[in-house]
Amino acid sequence: MALSTIYIAPSSLLLFSQICVSCLLLTAGIYFFVRREKRLHCLLSGTLLFWFFLHVKDLLLLSDATPSEYLEYLCFSIDMLAVPTCAFLLFELTRPGWFTWRKMVLHELPFLVLLVLFVCTSSTVVYYIDLAVSLFYSLWVTMLLFRAIPVYNRVLRENFSNTENLDLEWLWKLLIFFIIFLAIWVYSAFQISMNADILYNVGSGILWAVICYNIYKQQPLVLAEETTSPVPETTARDTYQPEFAKELVRLFEEQKIWLNPHLTIAEVAQQLGSNRTYLSDYLNRTLGTTFYEYVNEYRVRAVAEQLAIPECTLTIEAISENCGFNSVSTFRRVFIRRYGCTPTRYRDQQIRK
Repeated sequence: MALSTIYIAPSSLLLFSQICVSCLLLTAGIYFFVRREKRLHCLLSGTLLFWFFLHVKDLLLLSDATPSEYLEYLCFSIDMLAVPTCAFLLFELTRPGWFTWRKMVLHELPFLVLLVLFVCTSSTVVYYIDLAVSLFYSLWVTMLLFRAIPVYNRVLRENFSNTENLDLEWLWKLLIFFIIFLAIWVYSAFQISMNADILYNVGSGILWAVICYNIYKQQPLVLAEETTSPVPETTARDTYQPEFAKELVRLFEEQKIWLNPHLTIAEVAQQLGSNRTYLSDYLNRTLGTTFYEYVNEYRVRAVAEQLAIPECTLTIEAISENCGFNSVSTFRRVFIRRYGCTPTRYRDQQIRK
């Protein structure tokens, strides 16, 4: 008996994809609105709900099988108002505290003006200008992020010994997907078709799911305020730096403060009677390292010493945790960079010796 082929009309797939993405945006938007534990959650909630209303607009205005060209262009012009909202999230991620209502108005104003012009003139020229502005704006934001993410991660390494759920390494992968998604969006804007719209909806759903998941895990970057003035450069070189260096070594080798998995440069600077700016400068310029690397060097050496003891029956994860690592992925990354092999292989090599 031959199996019959099930055919699903593109219009049904388009409607299904629109409903699915709309439900995702509404549910996530309400969740982060209720949660509101961080400033970023409030911004994400507003962005998600705004995108939800844009999808509802499409369901209402583009319900006909063959909507007019003007209606199609009008919907895309309204959608372009959402382009800066993604930038608000990304800028707030890389520069905590960046978002203000004034900046929101300045970024949205060009798109709003072009939308009003299109409504008044129905000119396709205005529509394509709006599309070009959106494209260049998106590329400009992408270029800024390629510069901002390394700066952000460098600040983390200079202030924290553990960057789990603080770093933005996940944003690199998201940027690549965003570029692909941008290409799909541009194609659907030039070549209006159901297949392009379906692809756009699927890409939009995946993009927002990834963003929501990572922002849910993301911890806010909070740097301690300076409590003391920086030591003058001449004083540091002549008298203060030798005492500073000896005390720093004592704290790490005798008191083993690196066992604290949440150790920050501000806490170390406070014990030294200095501030994080001067301590960071000392680590960078004199020792040629960052706070993150300095602390984890002590931790990873302690782990290696434990792995070299044949009588040690603890798991590698337990040893790393006892030595100050609170993230297995961070520990493995640091260990492989330091010793050129995995912890398991290192342990086997030491036992054979």
